[in-house]
Amino acid sequence: MILQNNTIKTAGDFSETIFEKGLSIYEVIRVFHGHPIFLSDNLMRLDNSLKKSNIGIDISTLHIPDKLNRLISLEHIGEGNLKYVLHFTDGKSSPDEYIFQIPHAYPSQQDYDRGIDTITCPAVRENPEIKYINGELRNLANRLIQEHRVYEVLLVDREGYITEGSRSNVFFIKNDTLYTASTTYVLPGTSRKRVFDICKEHAIPIVEQRVPAHAVQEYDAAFLTGTSPLILPIHHINDVSLNPQNQMLKKIMNYYFSLVESVF
Repeated sequence: MILQNNTIKTAGDFSETIFEKGLSIYEVIRVFHGHPIFLSDNLMRLDNSLKKSNIGIDISTLHIPDKLNRLISLEHIGEGNLKYVLHFTDGKSSPDEYIFQIPHAYPSQQDYDRGIDTITCPAVRENPEIKYINGELRNLANRLIQEHRVYEVLLVDREGYITEGSRSNVFFIKNDTLYTASTTYVLPGTSRKRVFDICKEHAIPIVEQRVPAHAVQEYDAAFLTGTSPLILPIHHINDVSLNPQNQMLKKIMNYYFSLVESVF
């Protein structure tokens, strides 16, 4: 089921290929216990994406929370991911709005305990502060994930620094200090923001600094953040092993999951 301009459509009437033309600015919202979590952060980022694209839309007039909750109710969604898209095409004075459930692959408990495998790939997200559909990057990442049987692809910029994952943010830990690229280089993820909030509340040092791809072995641990994984330890980056049981990493994970549970 899809909500298109707040009208119910069947899945057979819709294909995401329509987003290959024009500009599509979107958010992915996590549904937990039948409610969208941290929605205010998604709406703030959507508003920022529109402003950075020089699009003058007041998102409060879109009544997005009401529409999300309508689809959650219609589809009886207890847990999952919803995609909200504003699709802009030439010749139309206003965008088309789409809301639909997308497949999700949440990490297993083993993934959280043992960490996941990643590889690096030379790639740059253009206009990283704007969350828009980039089919070329998505197709490349999906192909590499399948070929190498890894969980995520970490993007390496033209200067040789790791910036972010293809669908996540990435943090490194060294001597109990966190390192992650600044929003100059990455999409400001909502889960990333949660980690910054945690670090501020608990006086955990965090530095906005890119990590050189050739130096990952110098770090004690690393983890991903994102809508689906929330916060997920990394075991390998290419052939380099990191410690998914790092105590600072475990501490941040505990703070994060306690925060998620406290929403309800």
